[in-house]
Amino acid sequence: MKIDCCQLAEMLFDFVNGDLPDERKALLEEHLRRCPPCVVNVETYRVTIRLTRRLPQAPMSPELVERLHAVLKRECPGQFGERGA
Repeated sequence: MKIDCCQLAEMLFDFVNGDLPDERKALLEEHLRRCPPCVVNVETYRVTIRLTRRLPQAPMSPELVERLHAVLKRECPGQFGERGA
């Protein structure tokens, strides 16, 4: 079984975090041996994570907090904020 570039993209987060089962990891690594564009994609993803972790944390604006709460209430009724809102 082989994986394609789209499947690699779907597994990228778990791969970079070391959370893939060994069989999936082996398939992904095999794909990377024959697909230079995906190697660039994985390395870019890793660099992005490393650089963003260096950024200073800043508090969210009250407006952003309110917008996020509104989305969570709408998309996940009963789990965030008022029940059934």
